[in-house]
Amino acid sequence: MDSTKLNLIIGALLHDIGKIIYRSEMNSNHSAAGYEYLKEKTLIKESEILDQVRYHHAKYLRNANISDNSLAYITYVADNIASAADRREAENEEKGYDPKIPLHSVFNILNNNNENKKYKPMLLEEKINYPSDEVLYSREFYSKIADNIYDCLKAYENRPEYINSLLEILEENCSFIPSSTDKSQLADISLYDHVKLTAAVASCIYDYLEGETDYRTRLYKNNIDDEKIFLLYSVDISGIQDFIYTISSKFALKGLRARSFYLELLMEHILDTMLERLELSRANIIYSGGGHAYILLPKTVK
Repeated sequence: MDSTKLNLIIGALLHDIGKIIYRSEMNSNHSAAGYEYLKEKTLIKESEILDQVRYHHAKYLRNANISDNSLAYITYVADNIASAADRREAENEEKGYDPKIPLHSVFNILNNNNENKKYKPMLLEEKINYPSDEVLYSREFYSKIADNIYDCLKAYENRPEYINSLLEILEENCSFIPSSTDKSQLADISLYDHVKLTAAVASCIYDYLEGETDYRTRLYKNNIDDEKIFLLYSVDISGIQDFIYTISSKFALKGLRARSFYLELLMEHILDTMLERLELSRANIIYSGGGHAYILLPKTVK
């Protein structure tokens, strides 16, 4: 992975870090808050990363003093694509933002449901977070999340291995934080899922536009909506049932667990090998489980 793509993925993963800062302090807008936070309090000094955080919205890009091939233009488009995928209008909701809005359950609207269950503010690994009726998020909770992420950013290193550390800390802390607190939207997509998808989309666009030197014209002034940039790759390990269930009755439970774990390790190894050879990150893994996986890839010859 070249250094430019590395900076793109890290910047895309951190492009909305300002939402956590904004919701904990309620000062400035989230783009400026995230930029100032990373610039002043972390070891991240690369302008390619900081510009993605500061200028990932059109109104800030319009008059930004950045080069025509700035990575901010890629993250701007990737953020729009990810946002279009996860933001749907909620019926009879007023407009405006409320930083105390919790993450809603995706099961509220599945199978013709009409529920209003929300997740409690907590970290991913604390315990099973069953949705409940009345939940509000506080500034103190977001301050705690900001502190946890800061502990990871203190150990920042500009190398590909750091991406996995960043993904882990974002998953741990942002899986129960809503991506958007717009009261007119369904707030059932987590901030972690949003930034992860943004990074996946951004890295695909980067590979698709290999050789381009003017991202401003290509991505900001022009429209690429009709271009076939992406591939959704599906991989499956066949014969799982025969492998797992052809087992004697003695110690059957241990055998089933061991074989299932073996298949999981095998699939993860396959995915990591493929991503390494394609110079992509684990942000591009959309789903992996049960011997099956989906990966978002760029539609290129490679």
